[in-house]
Amino acid sequence: MKSLYLLLFLSIFWLNSVHAQEIEFGEVSLKELEEQSYAPDQSANAVMLYKRQKTYFNLRNGVSSLVTTVHERIKIYDKEGFNYATEQINLYVNGSSNETVSKIKAYTYNLEDGEILETKLDKDQIFENKINYSYKQVKFTMPNVKEGSVIEFKYEIRSPYIWNINPLQFQYDIPVKRLEAEIRTPKGFKFRAAQKGYIAFYPENSIEMDHRLGWEVNIKKYMLNNVPSMKDESYVDDINNYRAGVMFELISVELPQFFKNYAHSWKDVASTIGSSDDYKKQLDKTNSFDDEVELLLKDTSSNPKDKMRIIFNYVKSNIKWNEIDGKNFYNGIRKTLKEKTGNVADLNLLLVAMLRYAGIDANPLVISTKDNLIPFFPTIERLNYVIAHAQIGDDQFFMDATDEFSDINILPIKDYNWEGIYINNNKQVWKKIDIQHPEQSNSFHMAQFDLNEAGEIKGSIRSRYKNHAAYEYRNKFKEADLDTYISNAESEYHDIEITDFESQNTDTHEGFVLESFNFEADHLVERTSGKMYFRPFLLFAMESNPFKEDIRAYPIDFGVAKSEKFSIKISIPESYKVETLPDNAVVQLPDGLGEFKFMTQSKGNIIELMVNYEITKPMIAATKYDFLKQFFDYMVNKQAEQVILSKA
Repeated sequence: MKSLYLLLFLSIFWLNSVHAQEIEFGEVSLKELEEQSYAPDQSANAVMLYKRQKTYFNLRNGVSSLVTTVHERIKIYDKEGFNYATEQINLYVNGSSNETVSKIKAYTYNLEDGEILETKLDKDQIFENKINYSYKQVKFTMPNVKEGSVIEFKYEIRSPYIWNINPLQFQYDIPVKRLEAEIRTPKGFKFRAAQKGYIAFYPENSIEMDHRLGWEVNIKKYMLNNVPSMKDESYVDDINNYRAGVMFELISVELPQFFKNYAHSWKDVASTIGSSDDYKKQLDKTNSFDDEVELLLKDTSSNPKDKMRIIFNYVKSNIKWNEIDGKNFYNGIRKTLKEKTGNVADLNLLLVAMLRYAGIDANPLVISTKDNLIPFFPTIERLNYVIAHAQIGDDQFFMDATDEFSDINILPIKDYNWEGIYINNNKQVWKKIDIQHPEQSNSFHMAQFDLNEAGEIKGSIRSRYKNHAAYEYRNKFKEADLDTYISNAESEYHDIEITDFESQNTDTHEGFVLESFNFEADHLVERTSGKMYFRPFLLFAMESNPFKEDIRAYPIDFGVAKSEKFSIKISIPESYKVETLPDNAVVQLPDGLGEFKFMTQSKGNIIELMVNYEITKPMIAATKYDFLKQFFDYMVNKQAEQVILSKA
């Protein structure tokens, strides 16, 4: 029985141990301190000279734990690299079973008059803060950091959650000269090791006796040299999804007198989550809200879509999200209704329960959000969120009641990450399904500009925003007071002066958003030698291409498909005539992924401009990056073309 108890505790564990000739703590060289830049990447503000991470399973006084030791040495080249002198250690907490960090040792090394000066991190420079109900953070910033400093620190983390293995990370925002890791797992415990990222690396596998356990262990050793930094770019879902690294998952325990298979299919994951009390029993307990739902639907038609919208609006309006994610209840339905607040699961599982009571086929959909790692294999632990799914006839509906401006089938962008795990216990359907992409985000701008002989422009702009364009507008509008919002808009529109500003339908999540204003500007037209020069696209022109890198390894994530349309009329002075207009143009991305139209014409003293820009897919593969970069280059250049007016 004792041995079986130990076996169950050995659920998951690994050791990142060192290779031969490991670098010793404190042995910083003059060469490292004198180094002025990193040769393979001259733009680097800092470089990780060395990282060694060791994680192993330990058994002490009958208590099992997962131990991770970290040793890092970083070179700081300039002030922009000072950010890397701060270390943040996040620790999971759950009642009395908490992760802990200890044995923190840290020094800053500087070269002064040819001598190496050491500055030690004091204990009172180490701070601990609670991040949320699940995590606390231990944080320290290295002392006496200057341009040219080398910093070095090490620490040890102990975790009682031996089944929960954090991914190994091999790539960072700064280059890495040398990185070593070693994973130890007891023989008979089989793990899936899923590699991610775009850098090739291979482990060295071996078996040896671990005298701490008195047991043979499987060892995976990793050694990487000269790892390039991870360059963030525009339109990336979560850069951490593409960092080189390894993710581990226990798939089976195979011992002489014991066998258990932990390998999951996504159906297994869905049914496991569905068998929990939150999903199996709580969703059909209606006595907390039955009277409330009956009152809500009292004067409603029998149309299930009308019922769904009323219930969705009720949860959104009456229950506030406490900013905590999770796929399981934090308060539970009764307490959530009483306190009018809860985590993601409290709100969205309550929504599911109410929809079910109203006779709608509603079920939970468990997901991993964009700010969470994509689950590369079937897993329960790496799912962090739940939304509501409803089926009415042949139509599917997706809802997230946590966001003030989300709507039915218009989710926060973070929710559109990968697929969802559908849990229908009543019909015993557990599977992975696609999260339906929303309708195209749509904005339409109609502008009237009047140009006088002095080169001054007065005009008006009327804009309409629909779907996610309206969702984004509402969130942006809410974040600032009106004066700040108008001031920001004046800057975005190339320093115009806005008057008579109005916006409509910004405080609800339904329907269009409308915006209108008048403006004046005296700096948008160049006058010289009796001629006028100006860009007809004036206020809306894109100033630069967001895609600057020559190559790109990861996909381009626009969040949602989008369409922007512009209709512009420009009145020119009677004493001038149009000498030159930009040519009309239509440019398309391959496979129907996007289109740009630029159409101009002049009639008397009126110039008319129609511009349409469209991206038809929310995510575009990296293989199309060259086309996309050229597409945006063309748009930027075309929008910069000028109208030339000369005296009539």
